[in-house]
Amino acid sequence: LLIPWSLGWTTGTDPLLARTLFWFTGHPIVYFWLLPTYISWYTLVPRQAGGRLFSDPMARASFLLFLVLSTPVGLHHQYTDPGIEQGWKLVHTFFTFAVFFPSLLTFFNVVASLETGARARGGKGLIVWFGKLPWGDPSVAAQVLAMLLFAFGGIGGLINASHSMNLIVHNTAYIVGHFHLTVGTAVTLSFMGITYWLVPYLTGRALWHRGLALVQVWLWTAGMTVFSAALHDLGMQGMPRRTMISMATYIQPEWRTQMLLVGIGGTIMFISALLYFLNVILTWVASRQPAPEVPAFAEALSGADDAPVWLDRLRPWLVLSAIFILVAYGPILLDMVGHGFMQIRGFRVW
Repeated sequence: LLIPWSLGWTTGTDPLLARTLFWFTGHPIVYFWLLPTYISWYTLVPRQAGGRLFSDPMARASFLLFLVLSTPVGLHHQYTDPGIEQGWKLVHTFFTFAVFFPSLLTFFNVVASLETGARARGGKGLIVWFGKLPWGDPSVAAQVLAMLLFAFGGIGGLINASHSMNLIVHNTAYIVGHFHLTVGTAVTLSFMGITYWLVPYLTGRALWHRGLALVQVWLWTAGMTVFSAALHDLGMQGMPRRTMISMATYIQPEWRTQMLLVGIGGTIMFISALLYFLNVILTWVASRQPAPEVPAFAEALSGADDAPVWLDRLRPWLVLSAIFILVAYGPILLDMVGHGFMQIRGFRVW
């Protein structure tokens, strides 16, 4: 919205409309990264772990619910914005809590799938079976550890979704800690794990150093745990985000220890990233062993034939998605366009 103003086509711009349009797409874009991760978790990781996908219909339902619920949630980023009625923010609160449900389905389905593999490898007990997963496979280790940290990110996200508790952590370091557990771990670490079989497949060369890959995976997990936990704590103590905090005159003494931990965790992750790129590049240019076979797709305990018909019809879900978007955003955007549209002249700051 700055372009028409800059070209002289309008007398001003509209920051509130710009923010609303940004978050209209900004939150769904996260799923462009997350859903490919889910595809790997559903279709490849169970087989890599020696098991089977627990439920194909549940996976289908989860993806369809993401389609319907991932867009009408943007106002949870704008709870403190003036100019938007509280009632519409409450509508987006409802949808934001609702989109947590398909994540719960994914958690249950994937963990149950991993359990089938671990028990096939001799795992026993309620929890001890977890140790029987193939932790020596860096691709599996990366994605399972990504799942573990993502669970904490999802729980913390409920605070962001809450209309009341969000006010405590809004625009603080807590938010940075949250999205480093989701995008920075669930997505990033999973993508790293995927490339540990994908790059050998594309190059025809075996992974250069399996042990180095495992070290890299655990370093990223350890670094992110320290990094994110410290940021969550700093946010609860009120440290703002998007601020050159090291130069701020209002920095609090009790923040300094946690800020040091943020630096330590970030350094560990930086070392992990260097090891990752080193291993990938050397796989491409220096590995001499042939690549192993690409992982096969996982079979399902409850397969596609068990899915009800309504999970195979995409059109009703697309219509429902469009209805939810119109209900959640239509009145808000019409109100913004009808009141002071593109008339904010701004301030000269130099």
